[in-house]
Amino acid sequence: MRKRLLILWLIWTLLGAALIFTVVSSDPKNTVMSVIAIVISTSPLLGLLLALGSPKAFQQFKAWLQKDTNSMVYAAGAITVLFALPGLLTNTFNPYTTTILAFIVFAVFGSLKKLNSESFKLSWNDIVLWMLLWIPFDLRWSMGMHPLLGYTWWSIAISVIAVIGWQGYRSAEIGFNLVPKFKDLYIALLALLMIMVVVVPLGLATGFLTFAIPEKFNAAKSAAHFIGIFLTIALPEELFFRGLLFRGLEKVSSRKWGPMVVSSLAFGLMHWNNVNDLHTQITYVILATLAGLGYAWAYKKSGNNILAAILTHTLVDWVWKLVLAG
Repeated sequence: MRKRLLILWLIWTLLGAALIFTVVSSDPKNTVMSVIAIVISTSPLLGLLLALGSPKAFQQFKAWLQKDTNSMVYAAGAITVLFALPGLLTNTFNPYTTTILAFIVFAVFGSLKKLNSESFKLSWNDIVLWMLLWIPFDLRWSMGMHPLLGYTWWSIAISVIAVIGWQGYRSAEIGFNLVPKFKDLYIALLALLMIMVVVVPLGLATGFLTFAIPEKFNAAKSAAHFIGIFLTIALPEELFFRGLLFRGLEKVSSRKWGPMVVSSLAFGLMHWNNVNDLHTQITYVILATLAGLGYAWAYKKSGNNILAAILTHTLVDWVWKLVLAG
């Protein structure tokens, strides 16, 4: 079992390093050392996140988390070191922001570890920790903590922290399983169709969406967009809004549709700051809320397997970028 986790982590880390290097090195603003720093800091986190998507590998990792009394020090310490590395390699190290991150990660892990004896029902402690991770990321406050670590690093980092914290220490049944099954793809395609039937006409009618079919189709670029959306947009958003918020609300609510509506509305409101004028903001929130209902349906239909929701979300955003403009 330990070999499985290690092998998966090594494979995904190397593949992630190649992908991240390709993307980062294409930016002429990045120096050689900054490229190396970003790759070294990001790829191990991405490798761990994807490795933990294997249920068998995760069970071995969880057993270590709960058995080793120093696991929290190692896990939180490793994330802190990866955050600090770019600064150390490029002479931009900031001990203040590094200390802040360390305190946040230790606080999240320590608090969730204490909640391990309770069954996972969304408590006020869960909500506070959820907001502690998500709000600074969503409002882009986190990105100011280091000039080299932008959206991609933080999207992966908070996902790793959430998976270790809630599914590892908290033993929350959030369905973080990234091993694909035909059922997940089928549900994702069905959910995509339902969302498009509802959202696209409304988007076109309000002027929020317009058809923008490209003259040429670049397969490599489209595949890269799909992977990027999956890893840095759909995965963290579905983890936080469906895996944690929706699933947690289900545990404390007796209403069948209440948790789905509340979590989807929260997801919709998250998009308010993505645009500027009031009309577009309201439209975006409504459309995102409707899409959120579709993602929640996919999550529920798959038996609370987050991969179905992630695939649905990825397909929706990918189609939007491919043939629609908004």
